[in-house]
Amino acid sequence: MPDGSSIDWSDKSVWVMAKGYHPDEGGMQTYAQGVAEAWAAAGAMVTVFTQTSRGPRREAVGAVALVDIGPGKSPLIPFRLLAAMRKQQALHGAPALVHGTTWRTSVLPMLLKLPYATTFHGREFMYGGAATRAVMQGVAARARLTVAVSHYSRRKLVERLGTIRQEPLVAWNGLSRPAPEPEDRPAPDVPLLFSLCRLEPRKNIPACVRACAGLRRDGFQFRYVIGGRGPELARIKALVEELGLQGLVEVAGYLDDNRIAALHAEADVFLHPQVEIDGGRDFEGFGITIADAMAAGTAVIVGKDGGAPELIDPGVSGLVIDGRDDSQLEAALRRLLEDASGRRAMASAAREHATTTFRWDRHVGLIARALSA
Repeated sequence: MPDGSSIDWSDKSVWVMAKGYHPDEGGMQTYAQGVAEAWAAAGAMVTVFTQTSRGPRREAVGAVALVDIGPGKSPLIPFRLLAAMRKQQALHGAPALVHGTTWRTSVLPMLLKLPYATTFHGREFMYGGAATRAVMQGVAARARLTVAVSHYSRRKLVERLGTIRQEPLVAWNGLSRPAPEPEDRPAPDVPLLFSLCRLEPRKNIPACVRACAGLRRDGFQFRYVIGGRGPELARIKALVEELGLQGLVEVAGYLDDNRIAALHAEADVFLHPQVEIDGGRDFEGFGITIADAMAAGTAVIVGKDGGAPELIDPGVSGLVIDGRDDSQLEAALRRLLEDASGRRAMASAAREHATTTFRWDRHVGLIARALSA
């Protein structure tokens, strides 16, 4: 296939170096599980080296062999991972490829002189002084392939590291959960707005709350559920109370998978008006929660900063606004709430694009194709 999603790595060994893995939460855990399962589906014998709250353990998780050294932040962690890798190599031989899910997890295969590809996402490569930058440059220089999860991330990576031996490959992420089957939804009496993310400053959720206050003032009917945890949680709750929105806006905190699925099925608009902060160092590289919402058949509103605008065709499968301009966000919400048929058409286009484009088999296939070129 032209996108590289049809690959066959039968009987080849692939190791995945992961910062975390299921059942722990987080974007990096989602990425690691997505690529590990995709390599396994392509026929590879996959071993994941990681640490989670459930370890230490060595067990099969589906088609993946998991080597989990357990939780903790000891300076001995890299040495424990290194020992596990050496043991695996002594027993089963060297892998055909190590997929480092971040640049930090690629340091160990670099030291062991194993063939590796490394993925750069977003803010994780923007911080650190000269020594950190030098290590990143070494990781990129020795990698068989460097991967960026968006064109925006690739541009920021080149700005950060300077010339890279080979142009980084852009491979968009897959979804964090299987796309639900499409269904005809009755027109809601009260539209549902939904946000799901780690509640941190760059996600810009307070702007959504302020937009809701303006909509209520002008008589719009809606509900808004904010899911997720993080350092902004208390501030967002306080803002909801300050603006008197308790009856309209639910700051739900942690949501389990069942409630997330139910909210995706019911939501009419997904809000993610992210911004860049800290001088452009803290940005959204991709936005898996946006892709999930699109795949669920929801119209989305995203900020113009970072890689998220690449996920949509503006005006067709979503709307892009300046997250720093509350009036733009409120106007986009008004447009979608006032035009139910246009909103449904946008949601349908979003589903079609997301389910055909944001797939882990496509992501891994592009990597495999680039490696064999």
